Amino acid sequence: MFFIDQLFIQQDHPDGGLPFVGTHVIERVDMETGEKLPPSVNQKILEGSFSTKLTIRCNGNRIRVEGNPSRWQRMDNLFGLTSLDDCIAIYNHILAKYDLPPFTKNTRAYHRQTPDGKSSSLIGNGAEITLIDWTRNHMVDRENELSFIRGMSSVAMGRGREAILKPNGMTCNWGEGSAWEMLKLYCKAFEMQLRLKKYKRSSKTTQDHIKYLETLIDYCEEHGVVREENSLRQKLLKRHDLQFYGMVTEQDFYKHLTTMEDAMKTLHATKDIHQSIAEQLLEAGVVETVRAANTTMNYFTLWQHGTDLRHTLSQSQFYEHKARLRKIGIDIGQQFDVSRLCPTLKRSEVIELKPLPIPDWYHMPQVAQSNVLPFRAVA
Repeated sequence: MFFIDQLFIQQDHPDGGLPFVGTHVIERVDMETGEKLPPSVNQKILEGSFSTKLTIRCNGNRIRVEGNPSRWQRMDNLFGLTSLDDCIAIYNHILAKYDLPPFTKNTRAYHRQTPDGKSSSLIGNGAEITLIDWTRNHMVDRENELSFIRGMSSVAMGRGREAILKPNGMTCNWGEGSAWEMLKLYCKAFEMQLRLKKYKRSSKTTQDHIKYLETLIDYCEEHGVVREENSLRQKLLKRHDLQFYGMVTEQDFYKHLTTMEDAMKTLHATKDIHQSIAEQLLEAGVVETVRAANTTMNYFTLWQHGTDLRHTLSQSQFYEHKARLRKIGIDIGQQFDVSRLCPTLKRSEVIELKPLPIPDWYHMPQVAQSNVLPFRAVA
């Protein structure tokens, strides 16, 4: 199930006269004509409970809000708001606090007047979506997250968008700087652990909050939760007329969220479990000491690099180490063939991808609850 993880939206009011909202205003004048231009207003950052943030700005004509409505006033957003109307209800509550009119639905769209030689563009009579992130959770089972993300990083998305895998292996994205679309996969438990550390340093966080978040992290670790994010940006939205709030439904976006799913269907990610030869000898009880295990592993390494151990060892030594290695499936009496043997690979498992269910105890987002909690401007 997809839900909305981030939403940037704006609305123009041609008649103007709206109060300025921001951190500062810059008045502008055309130096050639002396004509006064619309003022530039910097965004104001609002902070709610649990260090959640949104930004708001109004220059007297245009109102704009950016942020994550599913995360606003909540400890987490493992699951979020699935409805555009619910997201806009949260934003409109904030606009009312600044005496600004609410975002309204478009009822019609028409072509904007453009200079000669410029292509025509559509404009609506309501709010315009400029970015929207659609998100869902997958489970790949415990400790398989990194193997799955690493496997997906080998796949190019869409029109040849190469993956960028972060050094820690916990996050991978495609098209990070694109004005069209960005795709992202990351380990949710790891992200929530970073947030938990931040909460523990805050005096406003109670033990009940900490316990709930730790339970969520355990749930994510148990199921191996990987978060998929599809960030649809302004060029894509305009190309498919998805920017007009009120004239599009949630289902209209879903057909543009298949790139990652198509790639997942073609990829068979595996989790490989590796052990050194010495570790396998000790675990199987073939030898009793680390020294003996390492000695046999050293001769195995020579054999692996093409050495004929019959000419290197005495006959008794050769058969002693051969007998040890045979007990873990390796025969140094045969020539090493890398295409047939991976001696350190103990087990390889295919990773199965499944949707993550919502547990009964999870606190789903509630618009009414978010709208009664206080917030403040921090910049």
